[in-house]
Amino acid sequence: MTTSNGVETNQASVSNQTAEVQKPTQEEMLLAIYENTRKTKNYMKWSLYITIVLVVLPLLAALVVVPFALKSLTAAYITPLQGLQ
Repeated sequence: MTTSNGVETNQASVSNQTAEVQKPTQEEMLLAIYENTRKTKNYMKWSLYITIVLVVLPLLAALVVVPFALKSLTAAYITPLQGLQ
């Protein structure tokens, strides 16, 4: 078939190209969704682990360390003050 400007169009090749590009089936789409969901869950799990390590554990360590630090600091100041009385 020839168009008005002399360029031939081959409708058979166009239909073959569109046939090659098929829509994914429902099962393929569900598998892709499942894979993305699995990756997202894994990402969220590791985010939780990192949050615990970087936030919660230092706070718990501070709860243990701060009383000992305060005890030693107050002992350093109380001893000279007791001598003044």
